[in-house]
Amino acid sequence: MARLARFRAVPWLLLFELARVAKSHLDESLTGADRRRVLDIVRASKGDPRRLSRRERDDLRDIARKLDLARLVRDMAPAVMTGRGRRRR
Repeated sequence: MARLARFRAVPWLLLFELARVAKSHLDESLTGADRRRVLDIVRASKGDPRRLSRRERDDLRDIARKLDLARLVRDMAPAVMTGRGRRRR
């Protein structure tokens, strides 16, 4: 029963808002080809970084450099700040 209480205490709306902001940021920052390449690499490696070739690692690094992480954090900050005061105890 304690597990269920913990599950319900998760701020689901906050998580969905952060996911929405992250997806929006990725859609604006990366081209369709970049997103497809990342998806292909993750599928081929089954999510295991040890299975990446040197070229795949380099491709992922190049794609990651296109992301504006400072802007992503700025866009997420309002959702995080409004979600902080809503915790149940």
